[in-house]
Amino acid sequence: MSYHNNTNLAYDLSLFDRASREKERNEKRAQNPKIRMTAAPSVSRSGSMFKVAVTALVIFGALCAVNYSNTMVDDAALKIENQQEELRDALDDNELLQNRLDTMVNTSYIEQYAEETLGMTKVSPSQKEYISVNTEKLVQVEKQESLGFIDGLKSWWEEVLEYIGF
Repeated sequence: MSYHNNTNLAYDLSLFDRASREKERNEKRAQNPKIRMTAAPSVSRSGSMFKVAVTALVIFGALCAVNYSNTMVDDAALKIENQQEELRDALDDNELLQNRLDTMVNTSYIEQYAEETLGMTKVSPSQKEYISVNTEKLVQVEKQESLGFIDGLKSWWEEVLEYIGF
């Protein structure tokens, strides 16, 4: 594109001509050499082996930590399970002992134990003595009617043995 110094630019129609402008662009492109890419080590690849190794170590450490955590959780769950089993066994033993205690508290068992082991006997009607309580806080033993000479002698002999400590 050439400009004439003595001309008026308002009437320069060559500025609006597309063909000449494209021709100029092509000439400029031919003058400027194209940029060629060469296989040079990139900045992102430098030190990548070290980064990969560090990343692998970090991931391995994280996996070890997770494994250790899971192992601890499993150990705790096993301890809980063992304690629950011991609790069930203790509750079963408690129920068994409670049943044994209930049978031992039974009056017929107590009577049998007293008769067989301790040699005790039930009270006979002749051994019962009745007392009456006065309002003056005095206690009097009422004597049984004597049935005869033999009963009196028996009573006297029992009092003597009781006095001695038999």
